[in-house]
Amino acid sequence: MDKNKQQLIILGAVVAIFIAAVLMVALKPHAKKPEAEKSAPAAAVQVRKPAMQKQRISSSFKSWGRDPFAIGSSPAEEGAGQASLSGIFCDPKKSYCIIDGKVGKVGDEVSGYKILEITKDTVTVKTGDEIRTLRIGH
Repeated sequence: MDKNKQQLIILGAVVAIFIAAVLMVALKPHAKKPEAEKSAPAAAVQVRKPAMQKQRISSSFKSWGRDPFAIGSSPAEEGAGQASLSGIFCDPKKSYCIIDGKVGKVGDEVSGYKILEITKDTVTVKTGDEIRTLRIGH
């Protein structure tokens, strides 16, 4: 047998396997829905929530404010208590800061605090009539 005939036979076998796989998927019987689900409108179907929700894990890295690798950890509630400044990215064109785990720039409102100024060491924020200066870790 010459080389061209071998290649055609192999190509034919590959095509036949592909067609068989497509037909098996297309003809596979689908699972039937219970009668109650068929008659209920789509808006009335409720999504089940997981029975057990993740609990917040306290951090062993107290100086960080929270453990960034802890499963189920979340930033503080918005506007609750003292703001926690955890990072400053100072750039002459645009500076950013991380307050309560959320990134913001001058003029943004993050966790109930309006960001007024960002320097390399501090962030000045306004909440209500009060102006505060935040430092990392304080």
